[in-house]
Amino acid sequence: MTKYRYRKRKRGVASVLGILLMVGILITSILPTFLYVNEVNNYYDRTVVDLKITDNDRSMENLEVYAYGHTEDEVDVLIVNRAPLASNISRIWVLNNTLQDAWIFNSTNHPDLPLYLGAAEQTTLRLDFTGITVVGCSYIIEVTTDRGNKFSSVTNPLTSEAGGLWQTGSMEFNIQVIVQSKQGNDRYLIKIYGPENHFDFVDSTTVQGQFFSVFSVPQAGGYNVTVQNIKGVSYYVPENQTVVLSWIYPTAFCQFDDR
Repeated sequence: MTKYRYRKRKRGVASVLGILLMVGILITSILPTFLYVNEVNNYYDRTVVDLKITDNDRSMENLEVYAYGHTEDEVDVLIVNRAPLASNISRIWVLNNTLQDAWIFNSTNHPDLPLYLGAAEQTTLRLDFTGITVVGCSYIIEVTTDRGNKFSSVTNPLTSEAGGLWQTGSMEFNIQVIVQSKQGNDRYLIKIYGPENHFDFVDSTTVQGQFFSVFSVPQAGGYNVTVQNIKGVSYYVPENQTVVLSWIYPTAFCQFDDR
């Protein structure tokens, strides 16, 4: 009887050890797999978030580009960053619209590239067109950023003419007016006096203390911009500004503070 009980207890210990061994094997095989799957999921989530941020930054990027001739074999490219975030300009494309040729300016042949341009900053790059310029040919100039965006010059196409002259493409001259109002329900009379005539604009009621308006003018030259508050019986002029529009700078900004 004693011998039987001993064997029974021995078999019970063996069963417990077998269960523990099985649990250990399961833990050592499943736990690494679980950690690996969890790491893969975390990596996927981080990648999705990074891509969304990248796509958002790319959609916000906004550069204004103006190309114009400097000399017979030199072209200046004015780049204005209108976005609230910085841009890194990696290359500038020059396409001969007549002969279907293309040239690329980048870090290998231009010392200022790549170019970091902060928010609301602007700069001018001078391109050497030696060996590129052909009289009578038109050129399309485009600026490319690291985010993959491409911005064409407003003055495209740029045409080389005899005597080292350059003819720009058609442009629309705009004056953009921003009015800051302390109440948000004022009305303003905007007067723009140009080289030959003047224009009067009555804008709608301001919204949330600010409104933004764009007015087209027919030609280059100096313009005097006046904003007059016409709400109520007391008319007053918060401020006036004089802006000069040339074929190099087709857009002017005027900000008036009435607070």
